[in-house]
Amino acid sequence: MAVAAGSGRVVTLEEAYDRTLATDQSIRIAWLELRKANLLPWSALTRLGPQLTGNLGYDSSYNRSFSVVNDPAGPVVTAGNTGSASITLQQTLLDLTAFPAYRAGSLSARAARLQYIFTVRQTLFGVARAYYEVLKQESVVAVNQQTLDLAGQQLRLARDRHDVGDAARSDVLRAQATLEGARQTLITAQNALDVDRNTLSNILNLGGDTSFLLREPPKAATDIVPMETAVAMAFDKREDYKASELAVEEDTERRKEILAEYLPKIVAQASADTARATQTAGGSGASNSFAWDANVGVQMPFLTGGQREIDLRTAGRQVDETRLNYEIAGKNLQEEVKNAWLQVRTLSETLKASRAQVEASDQTYTDVANQYKEGSATSLDAESALIDLNNARTTLNAETHDYQVALRDLQRAIAMFETERVKKAR
Repeated sequence: MAVAAGSGRVVTLEEAYDRTLATDQSIRIAWLELRKANLLPWSALTRLGPQLTGNLGYDSSYNRSFSVVNDPAGPVVTAGNTGSASITLQQTLLDLTAFPAYRAGSLSARAARLQYIFTVRQTLFGVARAYYEVLKQESVVAVNQQTLDLAGQQLRLARDRHDVGDAARSDVLRAQATLEGARQTLITAQNALDVDRNTLSNILNLGGDTSFLLREPPKAATDIVPMETAVAMAFDKREDYKASELAVEEDTERRKEILAEYLPKIVAQASADTARATQTAGGSGASNSFAWDANVGVQMPFLTGGQREIDLRTAGRQVDETRLNYEIAGKNLQEEVKNAWLQVRTLSETLKASRAQVEASDQTYTDVANQYKEGSATSLDAESALIDLNNARTTLNAETHDYQVALRDLQRAIAMFETERVKKAR
């Protein structure tokens, strides 16, 4: 059962999903990373684009010269100003590094999109887990409250029996200790609930408001595919695994880009220059000049000080490292899916035992409580039965909510969790 811990509006799990898609920072960051990655192919193409450069210059000069021999004409003074302007157009006709750079940029953009989708799904599952954690803790608080009420009844019964001489004082003290222990357990559970509600509030960007009410969501589908099928689906659909595969191809293209630097580059260039010179001393006058030039050249880098060779070896090592990371990702993915599948099966089987245990513990406590009231059972028997009942109820409530999370976790592991919402987020 779920206990209302606030007085605000009801937030369903579906509404929590929608709010997360609209406000979550990690999803927004992944979207911005995707937008940046989409610019990488265009950045590679700029290597083949034209470059237009302009230049303005101004020069002022003054020169005074004289001879060491007596010169009746005196020193010679010349002064003038020169203004110049030029414009240069450069067009790369062939740069073989642009092609692997473009392919690497395209692969990076595809990987960023896959990573964005993966982030959306992971974030939505985090919402579901936090949502169910609050529901689970609310049920634990409810169970502990019931246990506290039963402990209070047990204490009152022990006092009544002690007053009429049917029970020893130790029964009252033991019942009092049980009551205080139940009260302490309840306080601990309530504080844990406050923490969980605050966590969910932060995930939903509610500004610390924890007055919301939660509603029990519909049960997740319990029909699961065989383990081998689940693993195969994960390898086929998981976006993070596909992104790891693309990372190998991307680093391979980066290495090809460095290899292309060994090849020649063909560049065409055209420039035009104009200048105006004026003489202000030693005779006056002005002159104008205009010149243009056009050429096509082949640039061949023969020696770069060894940096290119270092970059090539570094790129080769990076390809090997990324390939190993891809293999590790495959092993981790298989382990993750199997663990999620086994967790579902474990909780599915243990829930049956937990339900039977709660029924048995409930009946046992009822019988022992009646027997203690009649004097045929000790207070220790009643308190032990109460503790067993509390533990059984707590375990059942926890496993019930954990089972719903485990079912959704398996869906997440095979990239089938909230498929429609993930598609809309693309």
